[in-house]
Amino acid sequence: MKKVLELLGIAAIVLLLGACSKGNGNQTPPANLRFINGATNQSLTVVLNGTVEFAGVAAESASAYTSIAAGTYTISVTDVSGTLVSPAVNFAFSGSQAYSLVAYVRNGAVITALIDDSQVTPPAGYGKLGVANISPDSGALDVYVVAPGTTDLSQSAPVFQSAVFRGSPVWTTLVAGTFDVVVTGAGNPSDVRLTLPSVPVANGQVLALAFMSTPGGSLVNAMLDSLNGPAQFVSNTNARVRIVSALPVNPATAVTGTIGTTTLSSVFAPNPGLYTLVAGGSSTYSIGVGAAQVASLPPATFAAGGDFTIIVYGTVATPSVAVYTDNNQIPVVGGDVKLRLVNAAVSGGTGLTLYVNNVQAASDVAYGAASPYFAVATSSSAQLELVEPSVPPVFPPTVQLSPSGSVYTVFVIDSTLTPYVIRDR
Repeated sequence: MKKVLELLGIAAIVLLLGACSKGNGNQTPPANLRFINGATNQSLTVVLNGTVEFAGVAAESASAYTSIAAGTYTISVTDVSGTLVSPAVNFAFSGSQAYSLVAYVRNGAVITALIDDSQVTPPAGYGKLGVANISPDSGALDVYVVAPGTTDLSQSAPVFQSAVFRGSPVWTTLVAGTFDVVVTGAGNPSDVRLTLPSVPVANGQVLALAFMSTPGGSLVNAMLDSLNGPAQFVSNTNARVRIVSALPVNPATAVTGTIGTTTLSSVFAPNPGLYTLVAGGSSTYSIGVGAAQVASLPPATFAAGGDFTIIVYGTVATPSVAVYTDNNQIPVVGGDVKLRLVNAAVSGGTGLTLYVNNVQAASDVAYGAASPYFAVATSSSAQLELVEPSVPPVFPPTVQLSPSGSVYTVFVIDSTLTPYVIRDR
């Protein structure tokens, strides 16, 4: 009997070990990953834990899914030559889940984000839409999903509110149909950043919508990703333009403008106009001062995705016009706030120089010109110092340069060297 019990015990141990062995062999299921390259003109390669996983994926295209072991990976994205390298980021992948790694190039730097593609298929008659903001420049975004042709958002509520950079993608279920998708600045339905007309959301479809940066910073481009299907890339077709009058404040003189077929609101010195959406690529424009049109205008093309400032300066009788390309992208090196100087006041010598808290921010800015942007630290009471050659420096009252990520333009429009510090974003 004892022998039998011993044999039974051995058999039980063998069965247990066999079960354990079988359990160890049944590892956590792999994850599925694909790469979406949102760059407009560069192939990109993805490296996971030092090993190339996706090589030379063409611009504006998506790879097929591939299986990877579940776990956390250190990921970097490079161009095919290896000279353009993203910062290394860590992403965790769960077993049996599907993911899309999205990357695009912004000012020579690679921006990456991860989208969880594992979504429950919506019921019959419905589709599912998700949004992800992968623009570091746009700020928080509201997304309206409205009937095609809707132009007034005042009676609508955003389906997605305050989508922030690299926030967790948010999903909603919609009755299948065709919609206009309108993207605005958070809390401001009149601040339109992108309109996608006639977007179909099919029965049973799961559609991801990601927003990417533009050269101007505030407008966004989009990527529409039908999960397990092709990705579609949509570039913004608009630009934003504003007019600034640096004409004498008294008497008040209206300055008007038309870009292509879009009429901008009148402005009066010293208050700049608001940015207005115009058709991107427009190169025909007109500027009026009072009842007269300015005869001589500098050539300009208002490229899609860009922000632009038209400044009118000099005298009402003989006005001059300059067009600046604005960069309202957030600062990435050198400080937390970005600013530039526009000189519409000093025509002699070498122009104007600007110091911020005793650090030179712009130098020798000629009459009618704008300096490059300069990054500085945030400050609740920044001291500006304006220097004109052969003239004692002017110390205007301190100004607030905050919060972090803001962009300012310092307009100087009269001989007193009074700066008008305008927050552009």
